[in-house]
Amino acid sequence: MEGGDVAVEERRRQPRTPIAWPVRLWIDDELVVGRALDASPYGICVATAPTVDLKVGHSYRVSVLASGQDDLDCLGLVRWVGERGAGLETDRILPVG
Repeated sequence: MEGGDVAVEERRRQPRTPIAWPVRLWIDDELVVGRALDASPYGICVATAPTVDLKVGHSYRVSVLASGQDDLDCLGLVRWVGERGAGLETDRILPVG
């Protein structure tokens, strides 16, 4: 590996597809608006304001507004949180592919 690249084991079961869907999350009783950056059938990467306090291992109510689809309401289990956003595992199939 060159330039300090670090090997990361891929743990996803499905490949991610780049998307740009509006997303709503409910953290306690607060509504937070974000944007989905990529998705797989059971996972989504969501960009939110840096002040949003998502916690790894916690589940939140999520509403995905996929292009040309009805709102998809699901629970999202936070798998990771980073500078770019958060990765959530969903309990319903997302309309990708």
